[in-house]
Amino acid sequence: MFKKLDKLSKKVPWSKQLFSMKNRFPNFEFHSVNTTNKHFIGELQPTKDSPKYRVKILYRTNKKPKVYVLEPEILDSAPHRYSDNSLCLYYPDDLSFDQYSVIADTIIPWTIEWLYFYEIWLEDNVWWGKEAPHYIYEDK
Repeated sequence: MFKKLDKLSKKVPWSKQLFSMKNRFPNFEFHSVNTTNKHFIGELQPTKDSPKYRVKILYRTNKKPKVYVLEPEILDSAPHRYSDNSLCLYYPDDLSFDQYSVIADTIIPWTIEWLYFYEIWLEDNVWWGKEAPHYIYEDK
C-alpha cells in the first residue's frame, strides 16, 4: 500500500524554518528566548525607493507568528494591525498560515506586501491591499 502523503506528514520542523530564513533572508538574526518562543529580527525594503523597515517576527509554538515593525515607527492610525501593534497579514480563518507553512515563503512576503500598501496608504489614505472581515483575533 502507498502511504498517503498529506499535510500531517509534512509538518515543518523548526530546523527547516531556520534554514529557509538563513538562505532566503540572511540579514535576519535569530534569537531563541526559550524552547517555545523564538524570533527573527531583520530589515525589509518593499521597493528600492522605500525606507528599510526593521521587523521582528515572533514565532511561538502552536500559535500564529506575530510581526512587529520596530523602525521606522508605524502610525497609530495605520489600518490592519492588532491591538498589540502586530501586523494583520492574512485572514486567520482561511488557514493561510499553519504549522505546515514556511515563514520565509509566507510571512516574509506578506510583510513586504503589507509595508508596500502601508506606504501607498500614507500617500492617499486608502488601503489598496486585500482585505477580509476583521474581528478580534488577538492570539489565534
